[in-house]
Amino acid sequence: DFSPDPREQATVWASLAQWASYTVRPPRGRAIVFAVAHLGLDLRKLDSDSLRVTGRRVEVVLPRVQTQVELRPAEVEIIGSNLNSEQTAQLFERARNAFEAEVVADKLLQERARESARQSLRSLCVGLGFSEVAFVEKLSPEPQRG
Repeated sequence: DFSPDPREQATVWASLAQWASYTVRPPRGRAIVFAVAHLGLDLRKLDSDSLRVTGRRVEVVLPRVQTQVELRPAEVEIIGSNLNSEQTAQLFERARNAFEAEVVADKLLQERARESARQSLRSLCVGLGFSEVAFVEKLSPEPQRG
């Protein structure tokens, strides 16, 4: 259920007209919204601060999971609405933000994305000749040489 707040108007007459409009028929909209969430890790962020190679062993600090939510407008079902186009766009943006917050808060989904990235990187590293691939939260300090 979405009811947009009145917007500040440039003139007194416009404010009065908006007040009357919101009083007589307040804008409201309800919809069933479907979305697809994409979770992934941007491996372009892997750099010398997140990789360490020692012989045939590689340590990897994975970047954060990124979430992108894509609404499915063709599958949206409007239950009831007297919203204008701008207000409908606000309703959809609010729905997208709610989906994204829910996905970001889902630790199981986040871990599945990380595990998928680990499997892919492990396969790549083994294919490149590394015998051990360790995924760590933080790289251990480099040993002192001297």
